[in-house]
This record gives sequence, structure tokens and C-alpha cells, in this order.
Amino acid sequence: MKPPETLARSTLDTLPINIAVLDADGTIVFTNRAWREFSGDADGEMEGTNYFATTDVDADEYAGKAVAGIESVIDGEEDLFTMEYPCHSPDEKQWFLMRVAPLSDSESGSAVVAHIDITQRKLAELAAERRSEELRAERRNLEHLVDRVDGLLRAVLGDVLTADSRESIQQTVCDRLAATEGYRFAWVADIDLRDESLVPVALSADRDDPPSIPLDADDPVAAAARTEELQVAAVDLDGRHERFAGADVSSVAAVPLVSGDSLYGVLTVYADGDDAFDPREQVVLRTIGRAAAAAIDARETSRLLTADNVTELQLRITDPEVFYIAVASELGCSMEYGGSVPDGEATVMFFLVETDDPSAVCAVAADHPQVSGVSHVSTADGTALFEFAVDDPPVVSTVADRGAQTKRIVVEPGAATVTVTLPATTETRAVVEQVRDRYPETELLSVQELDEPPVSRQAFIATVEERLTDRQLTALRKGFLGGFFDWPRDVSGEELAESMDICPSTFHQHLRAGERKLLEEVFENW
Repeated sequence: MKPPETLARSTLDTLPINIAVLDADGTIVFTNRAWREFSGDADGEMEGTNYFATTDVDADEYAGKAVAGIESVIDGEEDLFTMEYPCHSPDEKQWFLMRVAPLSDSESGSAVVAHIDITQRKLAELAAERRSEELRAERRNLEHLVDRVDGLLRAVLGDVLTADSRESIQQTVCDRLAATEGYRFAWVADIDLRDESLVPVALSADRDDPPSIPLDADDPVAAAARTEELQVAAVDLDGRHERFAGADVSSVAAVPLVSGDSLYGVLTVYADGDDAFDPREQVVLRTIGRAAAAAIDARETSRLLTADNVTELQLRITDPEVFYIAVASELGCSMEYGGSVPDGEATVMFFLVETDDPSAVCAVAADHPQVSGVSHVSTADGTALFEFAVDDPPVVSTVADRGAQTKRIVVEPGAATVTVTLPATTETRAVVEQVRDRYPETELLSVQELDEPPVSRQAFIATVEERLTDRQLTALRKGFLGGFFDWPRDVSGEELAESMDICPSTFHQHLRAGERKLLEEVFENW
């Protein structure tokens, strides 16, 4: 059997705890295997060195505290000293518990120092603390949202749902937000399609109007309109926003008013704190934005469904690839659209052209890639009627995709002014963007609402076109545009029949049938 001292040393060597025995002077008289492996002292050379001399008490707060604690145990001032301390490496975080206890006088030493690895326990405690802080943060967020829901959000929702117009909704939201603690000023901008900018339509106070902001500007309001996402930023340094929001603002939030596929402008709010629009507040603002947009959408839809009107847009298109712009530019003439009729897989577009040389018009148009066929129908007083066969009527088919109807096209060299009408329920911006996607240089000249008769122009035309055959509609258009119904007549039925490649009797049959159906529609709706 091993002697007791040898057995004790062997036992200590098996423990996963770093242990050292110190004498009354602090000299190390024994270290176990765990201590030697941790310190890199495989040969036990630390035994016989002074523990206090090898410790830099100025290195950190724990070193000095450890030496003082060991001395207090050796001197008999304390029966036990403990201290938790970090011992991190570049690759790993570690924590230890230092425990110092005295030895009896019969032992060869005065104190035993043990360092116990408590890393797993500390990691668990830190994880629990983080989770606890996260729960506290979630609770604060919830309390904040509840306060906003009970206060600001409830008030805004109540007001916008009872507002009787789009203007009232916009003004109510601005006033409510500006009166909220921490907020200073609010305004709503709408898109001016004529110059692609955002212009103010509602302000929370009687101040100078905010400047119009180009849609492509490096500005949070413009970015909110382009992306349809909430934007938060510091107030710009050049003072552009401070001039109307006030010098005491420091941050801005731009909230797009989106409902379905429609953008009803941007709500912009200013605050006097850099962190006023934190994630919690952004949730509230997004909700207010959606609620205001939904209310506007409902009011606009209700108004449009009950109104007897249409929207008329006037567009200026300068794309030289459009065949009628190319013809007018090359010949230096003016042209006016007279309508379209389907002709098999193609579409025939009628144009009245001011020209003394119809053959030149035919020659130029025939060379254009959009035109598959062209013919001169008639000429009267320097104005010639032409029909152009195309696969895809430029501009006309583009606006038709959005439910708009081409009312008029006036062409001058270099540009065409196109007037289209659309139902009041069709979003104007969508039609303009559709045209601009196809013809980027399009300029919006005007937007206006027009009163419609009980039977709208679109409904009347749709009914007539449904009743008429293509041949009957073509005969009527050619007769009207060519001067057949004028007195004296500028063109004969025989000439029109020849342009349609039919005999005169067949032409008159189509014309009479078309006239009867047209008159029936007129007098039935008198």
C-alpha cells in the first residue's frame, strides 16, 4: 500500500481542478497534474517559486484581489476566500472560480489554492441574462405598441374612417401626427405626373409649402414613392427639409400610402429626436399609412363609381420610331387620326393628311417597318384620307391595354399630341406609366375630369362597334372621313368601293346597313 502522502498526491492528480499548495511565505510546495498541464509546467518547475512574486498585481483588478485573498487565509484572517474571474484567450472565453482554504499545522503548507473551471455555468448564466433582457425589451415594445394603439393609432383610424373625402383624410392624418409627443410636423405629397415630382397636398401647420421633390431625387420622400417602402433618415444637412419643418427637427420618416396596386402619395413625418423612428415606431407608422391609404382608396372608389365623368389625358409623344410621327417629320406635313378598324390579323388606322402629294405619303409609309400596307382613299381641299395597315397600332393599343380609348391624335413634324379618355375607375398613373414604359420621352400635358352623359361615349361606341360588322364600320369611316357625306361630295361611292376592293353595290349595302344600325343606336338612346 502507498504511503498516505503518496496516495494524497495521486488522488489530487486525478482531479480536473487546478490545485496548488502554498507555505506561509507564499512559496509553491505542490501542484497537481491539472495545474501543471494548464500552466504548461510539465516538469513541476513552479514548485519552489513564490506565487506572489510571479503575480502582477497591477495587471488587472482580479490579480491584486487574488493575492490579498490568499494572504488573508494564510494569516488566519479568513477561513475561506473565493473569487470568480475571467481568463479569456483569443480563441476561447473561460471563467474560473478561485477557492483558497487553510491547511492544518500538521500539514506541510499553509493554504491550498484551487482554480475550478466554471465556463459552462457562466455561459448558461449569460444566455439566461440575454434572454431575460430580450424578454424585457419585447415587453417594452409591446407596452409601447399598446400605448400607441390605444392613443395615436386608435385616434387616427377613427378619424380617417369617418372622413368624407380624400383631402379630409390627408389633412386629418397630418394634424394628428403633428400633435403627437415627439413629432413636430407632417405633410402628404402626391405625384404630379406631368413632371414626375412629388408636390404637397396637405400640411399640418400654416408654413411655407415644402418644395416639389423629383421622383428620382436622393431623398427619403422620393425613395418611399419609388420603392413603396417606409424610409427613415436624418434631416438633410443642406436644410432643405428644415426650412419648412422647423429648425428643431432632426429625423424624418417617409411613409408610402399604398393600397393594393395604387400609391396615393407619401406621408412625411418629422421628429426632434435622432431615435424617434425606432423599429417599434415604424410598425405604428406603417399601420397608419396602410389605414390612411385604404380609407382613401375606399373614398375614391365610391366617388368614381357614382360619378358621371371620365378622365381625359393629353400626351405628347416624340418617339421617331412611331410611323405617323416619322411620316409627318419626313414630309413636313400634319396628320389627324380618324379611328381604327380590325382587318384580319392586322388593324387599319385612318389618317387625314394635309398633302398635295399622296404618292409621297404612300412611299414613305410603305418603307416604315410598322406599316404592312398603305393606300390613298380620297383627297378633298388639300386633305387626303389614307389607311395604314399595322400589326400593333402605336400608342392606341398601349393605352387600350389599360382600358383607355384614343380620342384624338394630332401629328406635327417631330411630335404627336394624343388625347385619350379612360373610365373614372382606372388609375391615371398606371395609364401614363404604361405609355412611358413603351415611349420613354412621353410628356403628360394635361389631366382633367369631364362630365359624361347618362350613356357614356365609351359605352355608346362599344355598343355601335359590337353591332357593326368590320366592313360596315370601314364603309362608314371611309365615307365620313373621305367626304362622302359632304355636299357637294368630295368622293364618290365608286371610289370608296374601289378602295375597299368591292363593287359599288356592295359598298352601298355595307354603308346603308351601317347607317341604319348607327341611327337605331342614336334614337333608341335619345
